[in-house]
Amino acid sequence: TITISGTADVTAQGGVAGGNCGGGAGIGGGCYGKGGTIKITGGTVNATGGNDAAGIGGGFQAEGGNITISGGTVIATGHEDGAGIGGGSYGAGGTITITGGEVTAQGGSSNSGCGAGIGGGGNLSGAGAGGTITISGGTVNATGGTPPTSKYYGAGIGGGGAGNSQGGAGGTITITGGTVTATSGGNGAGIGGGGGYRGSNSNGTFRTDTNGKAIIKASSIADQTNKESWK
Repeated sequence: TITISGTADVTAQGGVAGGNCGGGAGIGGGCYGKGGTIKITGGTVNATGGNDAAGIGGGFQAEGGNITISGGTVIATGHEDGAGIGGGSYGAGGTITITGGEVTAQGGSSNSGCGAGIGGGGNLSGAGAGGTITISGGTVNATGGTPPTSKYYGAGIGGGGAGNSQGGAGGTITITGGTVTATSGGNGAGIGGGGGYRGSNSNGTFRTDTNGKAIIKASSIADQTNKESWK
């Protein structure tokens, strides 16, 4: 378990493994390593993934693990296929819970696949799903990775992007509080599935409370099933 709290000031850069292995997350798993359990309750955190790894979460080709953010200022940037917060290349987002703090998450960018801001990693042959993402407080800005020359973006919140296959499924996304901005482009969703050469694997599911406590600004929301209850 990795815990960051109080007035800690943390800057973390993932390493590069070399050979057939990419790199490790800024905070989380090494190459092929899951993110494990990560708790951030305060402080200032700036985390950048190593080769094809998440800023916070999974290393190369690994899922994000169990990530909880309840306070502090967090900036997380994925490298190439890696999510800002969530999975490394090809990895699912895991379980991500945000209840407070100021969170900025930027997915990594490449033509083979782009990471979600929060959620799954990208990959040329198939991207990671968003996982289970719950936001009930804080200020969250999540931006999917932007490919240099293609349209297969990672979702702002949800699945990763895939350059030669289906984008990652959106996963299960619940936003009941806080101020959330989720942005993607191309055929990636602001909230939902990642963009892919063959579309998205699945929109996933999106839910928000009917009491109007969450302020949500999204470039698009893939799952429109319960739109009539949104306020």
